[in-house]
Amino acid sequence: MIVAGFLAGVVNTIAGGGSFMTLPALMLFGLDPKIANGTNRVAVLFSSGAAVATFHKHGHLDHKLANRLTLPTMLGVPVGAWLAVYLPPDAFEPVFGAIFLVMAVVLMLNPKRIAAANVGSVNSRRWIKPVFFAIGIYVGFIQAGMGILVLLAMSLTNSGDLVASNAVKNWIGFLVTLAATVMFAIYGLIDWLPGLVMAVGNVTGGVVGAKLAIRKGNRLIFGFLIVVMIATGLKLIVTSIFQWLG
Repeated sequence: MIVAGFLAGVVNTIAGGGSFMTLPALMLFGLDPKIANGTNRVAVLFSSGAAVATFHKHGHLDHKLANRLTLPTMLGVPVGAWLAVYLPPDAFEPVFGAIFLVMAVVLMLNPKRIAAANVGSVNSRRWIKPVFFAIGIYVGFIQAGMGILVLLAMSLTNSGDLVASNAVKNWIGFLVTLAATVMFAIYGLIDWLPGLVMAVGNVTGGVVGAKLAIRKGNRLIFGFLIVVMIATGLKLIVTSIFQWLG
C-alpha cells in the first residue's frame, strides 16, 4: 500500500490520475468503494501538501494566482462531495474518460495550447471561474484525474510555464482535498488507518515528483500529462463498459 501511495504521489504531483492506483489498492485492502473514495483523500491531502511545500521552497508557487483560482474551485467541492454521497461513483466516468482522450489528441496535435505563453484570449479568460467551479464539483465527486483537468484549465491563464502551473495545481489540490476530506469525515466515509499508511508513501512521492518537475521542466510535465490522460481516459471508459455489461 505504501508503494502504491509513493507511485501515486509522483504521478499526482507531475500530472494527475494517481488515484487510479490508490483506489484499487484500498479496495483490495477490503474497503467499500465509497469508503475507499473518502479514505483516498487522506493520502492525496498529504502528498499535495508535501508537493506544495517543495514548490514553495524553490520559488515556483504564485500565491496570488493560486488563491484566485482556488476560490471558485472550493465552491464546487461541497456540491461534488454531496453528489458522491448520493450517486454511484461511476456516474461521470465515461464522460470524463472521453474528454481526457479527446484532449490528449488535441494537445499532441497542438502542444502550444498548454505549453506556450499567450495562447489564450481575453474571452477565454472569462471562462476561468466557471471552469474551475466545475472542476471543484468533479474533485468533490471523484478526485481521480483532478490534476489533469487543472493543468488543462491553467492554459486559460496564458502562463506557458508548466512548472508554475503544476505548483498552482498542487496548491488547489491541497485545499480542495482538505475540504472534501472534511465532508467525507462528517459522513463517516473515511477509514483512517489505511489512509494514513498510504499517506506515508504519498508524501515521499509528492516530494520526489515536485523535484522532478522542477528539474526536468515543461517537457517532463507535458509528456507525463499526455500519458496519464490517455491511460485515465481508457481506464474510465473501459471500467464503465464492463460495469454496463456486468
